[in-house]
Amino acid sequence: MIKERVFVLDYDLISPLGVGKKDVWENIEDQKSAEDEITNFDVDGLQIRHGCEVKNGLRQLYCNEPEQLLAAMRFDRKLELLCAVYKLMNDRLLVYLEKVESGRAGVILGLGVDVFPFELLDKDILMRLGSEMDPLLLISEQMKTWSGPLNLVLNPFDMYPIYLAEKLGLAAFQKTVLTACAASTQAFILGCQAIARREVDVVLVGGTDSILNLVGLTGFSKLGVLAESDSNPGTSCKPFDVNRKGTLAGEAAGLCLLVSEKYLDRTGGNPSFEVLGHGNTLDAYQITAPDPEAKGMIRAIENALKGSGIKPEEIDTINLHGTGTYLNDPAELLALETVFGNVLNKIPVCSTKDRHGHAIAAAGIQELVVLFECMSNNMVPSTINLTHPIGDSGADFVMGTNRRTPLNIGMSNNFSFGGINTSVVVKKINQ
Repeated sequence: MIKERVFVLDYDLISPLGVGKKDVWENIEDQKSAEDEITNFDVDGLQIRHGCEVKNGLRQLYCNEPEQLLAAMRFDRKLELLCAVYKLMNDRLLVYLEKVESGRAGVILGLGVDVFPFELLDKDILMRLGSEMDPLLLISEQMKTWSGPLNLVLNPFDMYPIYLAEKLGLAAFQKTVLTACAASTQAFILGCQAIARREVDVVLVGGTDSILNLVGLTGFSKLGVLAESDSNPGTSCKPFDVNRKGTLAGEAAGLCLLVSEKYLDRTGGNPSFEVLGHGNTLDAYQITAPDPEAKGMIRAIENALKGSGIKPEEIDTINLHGTGTYLNDPAELLALETVFGNVLNKIPVCSTKDRHGHAIAAAGIQELVVLFECMSNNMVPSTINLTHPIGDSGADFVMGTNRRTPLNIGMSNNFSFGGINTSVVVKKINQ
């Protein structure tokens, strides 16, 4: 069966590095780090005090939404981030989607877990919200009686893609992926597969997540994967460095519109990239640690190259998962050494998590957008805190300063708890 080709028609991002892809690109070009003291909640007494927050005001983007949605967003950060990035793209999306039947368009989102809003236990906050009810009673009533899909306490996971589907008339399907750090990359891959199988002509893919809350921060801290905060913000996370000590808590939301060649032939659209191939594997080694032999990572990268029909030496750059944790970085480097061999020292590679943090379920879409912007501008960003690389493979880590170089084909990797491994290969379309 001949598969339909898949193209990236448009994309955007809400990131600690900026609101909108233009802002994100400018801050990457200027080698900015978003690491700073956390302000979303009180971090007094915690070892982890720094993170990467979206600090720009977002409310002006979605202030005209219904009050019920606004109320839910007060305690659901990932919903707020999703609404904001949708509003950035709304006008463009409506134009694109006018040209496709609603039954030929779907949405797939990578999503983080729901977090109980402990703020609701504070009577002062409840009174400011207009309620004098006992906190536990209010929570009980919320769980039982709030009509519709929105809730102050816990929102159903399918609500997020349904929100987009209702706004844009995406009637083919609405799917949610809940696989932590690989979730939005898997959403991207599933969207590509749906178009390649000719099930649909258009899929809106992406993800939203934030671990900048008490539950997220303490949970990941207990796992030992977050870097203790340096006194100098911007230096805590050191991907692939011998002195690495963990990753940075982050948040983000991004969307990407994938379309078929059939859609482009009919509409005359101008895509930015073609998706050449992807890999998606499971090694199931351990729930909170990668396989040290990197078997699943290797297969994901190999499958992405095989599906692309290209040779390893044709890759111009790789945006690595590169968390800066003790276990992930050596496993990922081993996977690269195994697949690329001696070619690895000719491919500039980087991780940008030391700039924008780890957005967990939104990590993949954030890093794909970063890759798209960097390829569009022919620049590989430096891993700003990398000075003494691990291993002796001679991998071409970009350090110190960003590197200007022609970029035609790029790869992005994301790996997740539970041994989920994803890799995507894209080709720039020169307009």
